[in-house]
Amino acid sequence: MVLKKLRNKFLLCFSLGILSMLTYAQAQVSQDCDQLVNTAKALLVGSESVIKDQAAAISLLQNCAEKNDAQAQYILGLIYKIGIGIPSNEKEAFNYIQLAAAQDYPEAVCELGVLYKDGIGCTLNFDTAITYFSKAEALGYSKGSYSIGYLYFKGLGSIEQDYAKAIEWFAKSDYPMAQHWLGICNYFGYGMPVNKQKAMELLLTNEHATNSAVLAEHLETNADLLDLGIQKENTLKATEFSTTKINQVVSSANEQGEEEIIEITKATLAGEWKGKLIELDWAGKRMNRSFSISLALSKNEQTQDLDYNVALNNTTSSSYGIFLDDNFYFDDFSMPLPRLYQDDAVKYTLDYNVLSINTIEIKEINNIRYLVANVDTQVTDWNEPGPPMLLVLGNTKALTDNGQEIDEDLIEALAQLQDDSFITLYPNPFKNDLLIQYDLAEDSITSVELYSFGGEFTKTIVAGESQKAGNHLYHVNGSAYQNGLYVVRVTANNMVHTKLIIKE
Repeated sequence: MVLKKLRNKFLLCFSLGILSMLTYAQAQVSQDCDQLVNTAKALLVGSESVIKDQAAAISLLQNCAEKNDAQAQYILGLIYKIGIGIPSNEKEAFNYIQLAAAQDYPEAVCELGVLYKDGIGCTLNFDTAITYFSKAEALGYSKGSYSIGYLYFKGLGSIEQDYAKAIEWFAKSDYPMAQHWLGICNYFGYGMPVNKQKAMELLLTNEHATNSAVLAEHLETNADLLDLGIQKENTLKATEFSTTKINQVVSSANEQGEEEIIEITKATLAGEWKGKLIELDWAGKRMNRSFSISLALSKNEQTQDLDYNVALNNTTSSSYGIFLDDNFYFDDFSMPLPRLYQDDAVKYTLDYNVLSINTIEIKEINNIRYLVANVDTQVTDWNEPGPPMLLVLGNTKALTDNGQEIDEDLIEALAQLQDDSFITLYPNPFKNDLLIQYDLAEDSITSVELYSFGGEFTKTIVAGESQKAGNHLYHVNGSAYQNGLYVVRVTANNMVHTKLIIKE
């Protein structure tokens, strides 16, 4: 019995000793990797005392990553994502960041959300992105809650735009950009009453976001242009659309001449048009600003389609276009527009790629034809969709013949009456993943197809399926598709909706 007790005591001490040695060894590895990772950081960027050596830095990080050091794995993931010292590799970026996130490394958990948001090294999935952003916030990394707020503020991808939810998530976050966006919400009244004093307080006390100071100075300098009111061209005034006013304007026009809806064809589109490009807020409820624009469409005898010439904000663009149903796709139409509010000390304009106009309608009022359409744009500086935009144009030939000019109130009225596009595509253009989304007003027998514009390729996503009213979302892996123009066609209860999209 005594020998048995001694043996058990020995085994216990031996086990504790082995455990202590393992704990010490792990601590030593962790301590060594902390030092090696700091050395690698210094080598990545270089300094007066350290010669820049990215290859050596990557080697040190790989050594620690193999020892399961989360910080090394996270940094390696960023290196592969951006391509620093080595070619970018989305799969490697995802794998390393996923390894670090599995150890609850907060920055990696948040970055994993970014990868799912952008479809980098993984399937594009906004719900999964929000899951990781939420986890990062729970781990104490406030960029996670800011990231969720940003998605709701702009309504990116499959996330429904919601200022209230955006503000709620921004308010939870200590991340400097969350305070920046709260300042913007307060100043411009996005999702809350206008409170300029609170806005300036948020911006001026946001010491860790340099663009907040730039924005505060811009707002003070341009205060006379920023009072809420009717939007004048190239200023920052804004107004809520007034349904009563709109009905009065349209009714007044109809008293003098009946409104007629014109069939949309290449022939009815051809001609010279002049009017406004209207930028709305992210909720699509309010005019932010408008720009004078002229659009000339003419038949191309070779392609039998339409060529275009656009003049907008001192920029002109000419090329060929493609018309299909109620969509017109621009081959190459880019435009620099002044920023709505200046929070960048260097870049004063943003480059917009105008992709297409859709849900086109032509109305004839008092012998003048008006073209109204939704506009799909991409802000190339941010690789994000631009805010909702509308095109409201009058036929300049009719204007000349009748000796009349476009009425500003009528332009605003027509803009408000424009329907939203039935199909939403994200991202546009797309490279790999494509999200197709539509909202059924009633239960419908629905088919969804994706096909190349030339008809060489067709993919059936939904084939005559009975679907309930509400929102429907589909993911398409287009990584193997040829680059070019594609058509998304949704048929609901024999009503056909189409939209054009480019695969890069």
